[in-house]
Amino acid sequence: MQTIPIFFSVNDAYAPYLAVALNSIKENASPRYSYRIHILNDDISAENRRKLSVFDCENFQIRFVSLSGKLSTLDAGGRLSSHRFGAFSSLTIYFRLFIPALFPQYDKAIYLDSDIVVPGDISRLWEEPLGNNLVGACADYSIQHIAPFMRYIDEYVGVDHRNYVNSGVLLLNMRRLREVDLAGRFLDWLAKYGLETVAPDQDYLNVLCWDSIHYLDPSWDAMPSERICFLENPQIIHFNLNAKPWLNESVPYDDVFWKYARRSGYYATIRRRQKAFLEDTEAVERYRSGIDGLIKMAVELTSAPLSFKSLISSRKELRLCS
Repeated sequence: MQTIPIFFSVNDAYAPYLAVALNSIKENASPRYSYRIHILNDDISAENRRKLSVFDCENFQIRFVSLSGKLSTLDAGGRLSSHRFGAFSSLTIYFRLFIPALFPQYDKAIYLDSDIVVPGDISRLWEEPLGNNLVGACADYSIQHIAPFMRYIDEYVGVDHRNYVNSGVLLLNMRRLREVDLAGRFLDWLAKYGLETVAPDQDYLNVLCWDSIHYLDPSWDAMPSERICFLENPQIIHFNLNAKPWLNESVPYDDVFWKYARRSGYYATIRRRQKAFLEDTEAVERYRSGIDGLIKMAVELTSAPLSFKSLISSRKELRLCS
């Protein structure tokens, strides 16, 4: 039986939502495959490890992988540790960029954010042909009608905003990404230029992999944005940006989230968190204004003298497939 490797990158606070994602995958995945779930982390508590391990069985194996030591060996020059991460990011957001280098036993893999549910059969995503492309991903429709973000992507990131992909659902051509040295090239970018970004891993992924992306059907990364037409049969629902069911009274597709949350082992915890959050007026205001901070950052960076676009224009070899 063929094994499908699936990767998540989470911290302890996101363990309950990861459990919802795992439950949805396990309930809907084809029995024709086995699944090996790698949970990349640095700080998941023993209690959360125990609760997440409930999903472990012969054909659905759960593996916890601490990345601190692994990354230090990969980045012997200290390029990551010397980088100043912005207010909207931390080291963990970049973990997905190191998966091909750290797991050479796989030629292909799936990466998923933990703010998702999978009502479809994940093996159908695995079966999607990548050809010689580096990654498979969906265009990020959540930003398609936000003018400052579109200008930022066109003028600062330097890719066409209509084809800019979301990095929360990735089909990784692990073999090819090792051949072009995604991890090393990303670390070189970080050390030499250290550019500020609105969407750190996502911007780098789009810049580096441009022209070598296989565009997936939108149903594999359905997003509950008011600007998007909702899909009747989403295969993966991605509650990105401010559209978290556990931080709102109601968002599109939240009935699907709560369906799997009830059988996740964390339902009561998630409901308590939701209630406490919604009763905290200041926290709600900070949360809902968070997107304004990202828009402000996008506007400021769009007029910056040094950008991904300006660097690529003068040095096309900076892309992985130039």
